[in-house]
Amino acid sequence: MRTRCMIPVALGKSRHPMQPTTLLPIRLRPELSELEQLVGYVESFANRQDLSPADANVLALAAEELFVNTATHSNPPANWVEYSLARCGDSVVATYSDDAQPYDPTQQEEPDTTLPVEARPIGGLGIHFIRKTMQSFHYARIDGRNVVTLTRRLVR
Repeated sequence: MRTRCMIPVALGKSRHPMQPTTLLPIRLRPELSELEQLVGYVESFANRQDLSPADANVLALAAEELFVNTATHSNPPANWVEYSLARCGDSVVATYSDDAQPYDPTQQEEPDTTLPVEARPIGGLGIHFIRKTMQSFHYARIDGRNVVTLTRRLVR
């Protein structure tokens, strides 16, 4: 799937596509032993794009969250996961896809973070983290794949 960026025109309100700076997608088996490879992919992109440590960490944690959810919860197990990053001006667009059964993480309920830690149910904080650290969080089911698109506005 090819990512396109939209940037505002300086003197108008229309928007024109801009070709993003991308790193080729990585394709992995959804096994926890592959997590290190995914994190290395994010770190490589962050280094090439000279991202701040805060942005690099947020992008890595979001990728880990989605990957671990697929690796541990897909039933029947997914066969593959694909992940890509693209720099679009002052934002990074992450695209995560897998061939697992349909699952829309954007529909997960918000956890009640006002409860004491010992009273909270296990789970849900990873998706909560994604919602709080990304400017957009979208899901689509495309050609038998779950496709999650995240956009992170970079720290200046």
